[in-house]
Amino acid sequence: MKVIVLGGTGFLGSRTVDALRKISGAEVLIAARSGPLVVDVTRPETFDELKGADVIINLTNATQFAPDAVVTWCLKTGLTFIEATSDAVVVERLHKLAQGGNHTGSLILGGGIFTGISNLMGRHCADALKQAQSLEFAVSTSPFSGAGGGTISLMTGSLATPTVSYVDGKRMETALTSGPRVDFMGKQRPSLSASLAEPYMLHESTQVPSVRAFFAPTPGILVTSFTLLPLWLLTSAPFLWFLGLYFTVLRRFLFSTVGTRTELVVNATGADNSKVHVEVLSADGMEGGAFALAAMAEGVAAAPHLPGVSFIDDRVRLEPMVKRANELAGREVLNLTISA
Repeated sequence: MKVIVLGGTGFLGSRTVDALRKISGAEVLIAARSGPLVVDVTRPETFDELKGADVIINLTNATQFAPDAVVTWCLKTGLTFIEATSDAVVVERLHKLAQGGNHTGSLILGGGIFTGISNLMGRHCADALKQAQSLEFAVSTSPFSGAGGGTISLMTGSLATPTVSYVDGKRMETALTSGPRVDFMGKQRPSLSASLAEPYMLHESTQVPSVRAFFAPTPGILVTSFTLLPLWLLTSAPFLWFLGLYFTVLRRFLFSTVGTRTELVVNATGADNSKVHVEVLSADGMEGGAFALAAMAEGVAAAPHLPGVSFIDDRVRLEPMVKRANELAGREVLNLTISA
């Protein structure tokens, strides 16, 4: 299996490269604007470096550097491209871009922990229920931990992005607001109804009529801090620039060695009122996401080629991916709990 990691020198990219190299027989190549393979997702003249790959994983900053050109090229060239961004706007745009057409290549949206494992959790719940009617996804993590530029751009950009949800099949868009208290491993935490990619993705892939998602930052006081900010400030370019600079200092420098404890929860209800609850805990979400991506790339490469666009939950399943990620890590980097 030959894998090329775009952005493989970055914070998550370097961890994903290390995880992929745990796969026996895998050839893992790093691509970035400065090399070793020189590839810029916005410059088509550099794309030939990607030829021959079984799987391409994009871990560049998709919020700031649109991957549309390289995605279009891979679809035409017959290559398999896994897009790992969690940017809701980018995910929806790429999904619509790749629909229709006579593609020979494959675009797979959702790689990592969220999006990624979160999609597999939602799909598991939808498949486990008779006529699933609702899915509610929530993630809890801390902004005061290590991360790269892509994560920081995503965090600041999402503040000004409408929150998408689905109620009885109807798409709803709202501004950033407080959400419900969510149970994470027996602990209730306040949440935000913030812009996440999962509602669109899971509504499209599962056809469940009602899908919502919530973000529970830790410490919980951040919920109050964000909801007290006036809307005009959240859409102010100077404020978002300052916030990006603030998180850059924190996450890329001061907290670069601090792990990101990440907890994911999905609750689903069926037409007969049956319920399924799924939890995933990762002591370090960046590490968990890296090994999840490695397991997903291996699973996608081993499966029959499926041209066109799909979501990761169309290609692989939750339990085998969590098991394989932990096998590659040699320890439990993803802890999975499923209950009815």
